[in-house]
Amino acid sequence: MDLTAFSQENFDPKDWINNVFRSQEAQQNRDQYASSLVMRLQLAIQEVNNALEETSQQVVSSIPRVLRDIESLGHEVAVLKNQMNSVRQDIEKVEQNTAASMQTLVKLDSLKGRLVASSQALREADNWTTLSTDIEEVMDSGDLDAIASKLVALQNCLGILTHVPDYEDRVAHLEGLKVRLEALASPHIVAAFTQHNLEESVKYARLLRSLGRVSQLESYYHKCEIGQLGTAWRGGVEGSHLSGPPSWLSSFYDKIALLTSQQVRWCGQVFEGSDANLLLSQLVASTLTSLDPPIHQVIAAAAKQQEEPLAFLISVKIAGDQFLRDFESTLGTAKQEQEAFFQSQQIVVQAVYSPLQEQVAKYQEYEEALMLSHLISADIVKSDMAEMLRRLREYCSKLSSQAEIAAGRCVQLTGGWTFPALIAALATYIEQFTSRLAQAARHIEKQKASITDDWTVFTTCLNLIQAAGELVMAVDGMEHSLATLFTNAAAKFTWEPVTPFTTTPDLLLSTQGVFNLKKLIVKVVDEDGRLLENSMTESQAQCQSTVEAALHTIMSPISSQLTALPDLPTWNSRQGAATSLSLSFSPQEYITQIGQYLMTLPQHLEPLLVNHSPALNRALQEANTSCSAGGRVVSESEVSAADFLINSVGQNTCRLYTDAILKIPDISTSMITQLTTDIDYICNILEDLGVSTCEPLDKLNSLLKAPADQYWKIAPGNNPRLIAAVRQMRNIPVQS
Repeated sequence: MDLTAFSQENFDPKDWINNVFRSQEAQQNRDQYASSLVMRLQLAIQEVNNALEETSQQVVSSIPRVLRDIESLGHEVAVLKNQMNSVRQDIEKVEQNTAASMQTLVKLDSLKGRLVASSQALREADNWTTLSTDIEEVMDSGDLDAIASKLVALQNCLGILTHVPDYEDRVAHLEGLKVRLEALASPHIVAAFTQHNLEESVKYARLLRSLGRVSQLESYYHKCEIGQLGTAWRGGVEGSHLSGPPSWLSSFYDKIALLTSQQVRWCGQVFEGSDANLLLSQLVASTLTSLDPPIHQVIAAAAKQQEEPLAFLISVKIAGDQFLRDFESTLGTAKQEQEAFFQSQQIVVQAVYSPLQEQVAKYQEYEEALMLSHLISADIVKSDMAEMLRRLREYCSKLSSQAEIAAGRCVQLTGGWTFPALIAALATYIEQFTSRLAQAARHIEKQKASITDDWTVFTTCLNLIQAAGELVMAVDGMEHSLATLFTNAAAKFTWEPVTPFTTTPDLLLSTQGVFNLKKLIVKVVDEDGRLLENSMTESQAQCQSTVEAALHTIMSPISSQLTALPDLPTWNSRQGAATSLSLSFSPQEYITQIGQYLMTLPQHLEPLLVNHSPALNRALQEANTSCSAGGRVVSESEVSAADFLINSVGQNTCRLYTDAILKIPDISTSMITQLTTDIDYICNILEDLGVSTCEPLDKLNSLLKAPADQYWKIAPGNNPRLIAAVRQMRNIPVQS
């Protein structure tokens, strides 16, 4: 019977019983199988009990013997302890008895060491003399390996002779011999480094390293590589057209990057014990800072020959960025604690970006020239005013896109660091466009005399107002897009270098440029200011001036009729002696012409009623001129531009008409009836046109209609100037 399951730690009786009763024998007769199994288990238990009892008896019988062994072991330990004490006492006695002898032995050993050193020094001195005699013969043979071995031997001899009186002379003599060997080996070293011959380079590197001239070895390598790269640079610059893309610079950067990637392993094998990454980093730094002609001179000369200097400079920046990425990928990024490596990589980054700093200082000049050339090429100014306004409005839609393109150039070139210069360039650009709008407004004002006969002038005025509104909307759109772009760019600015390859604004900007950038960030990001604040103010002012000029032109048929009103013979004739104000008169010709002009306005404003014009509404919103009712401006959600224009013309008509009437020096009673008839006629027309109010004309009308004896009862509440002027016209006595 297998009892191993009972010895397991995770023994489960239920599982064991279930497993046992799964057998075929148990399935045939469970009761008989269970009885048999119980019997076998009882027998197994009995056998285990017997074994335990037998083992217990053996243990009990062996206890006396174990106790005797323990007692015997205790006696032996005590004896061993006594023996150890005796040995320790003997050692102490020996030390006391032999201390003087040991000191004598130490002195003798020290004396022996000095004698051996003196003997060796004498041999080395003799060896130095022999080697010094032989070295000249070896030098004449030109066998570099033999010369090197002799010099190494001399160097070893010199290490022993540090206390001889002529030690300094010997050092100078040895150094002179090393210089002579280096002079003999230098052509071979240069050839090996120039051809990148690994076997020869390793050979001569070990030769110089054995003489402790590692710095000279690295200097040879730098000179060879810098010489080859300098030749390649001059050849690339002289053989290229500087007026085109900077392929000469990209090719040179590619050459350096390829050399660096190929030389990492090579330098590790040749310059054993040196940091190949540091060595190559210093090589690149020295190369970029020692080029003839310097990179900044070539870039400056090339920029002068470019049709678009900014596109050229962006290509230079892209080439430099790509080179630095390749350089970092090949050599890795130095940590702050790797001071020499960190500084050399910083020099490389500065050498790549510093040639651009002089050109970036001219960014505003380049950007202004580029944007103004685009504006000039649009050829906006034309003798045909309709064509000029069409081009003005057409170009307004391009202002925002031109600003975004310019901002894209700014980000490509400097990552957004030159945004202050961009804003200044855009201000000039917008100012130049605004001057063309002002020129159109001045031209429109000159044509106001022909508006009565030629309604195209009226249409031109509307187009002028729309152009002004489109300008303001364009500048507003530019503000939003540029602010978003600048805010996103400013979030990525880094002011302190974390790694040698961290780009900070001072790499491309002057001290003043960095200051201007920080000032703009505070204004826009921290204080939520506007980038194009001055340009927006200028465009709004020009919009107001343009709307005012257009409205003056639209009002010219009315103002020209009213100018002659005070001098009409009607007011000076003393015809009739009628005293009643109820006489019936017809409106005079001047007022019917004004009425006819006003009634024609809706016909010509009909397109504005059908097609909504946001630009026209925006221009009218900005135009807070005296033509608007009490300084009130229209909003897109309030009334249409057509309604506003009709209302503005009506209000101005009332104002001009009132001023013209007040200039009449004297008027008879019958002519008052004629004048009030004219006023009623024009007020009825304005009412039909939907003009909201006829002030101050309606108040003047009420004062004219008032009976002389009731004048001072009706007058209160009106403008004092109006009351006094009407009183004088009607010759009403002053109230006592």
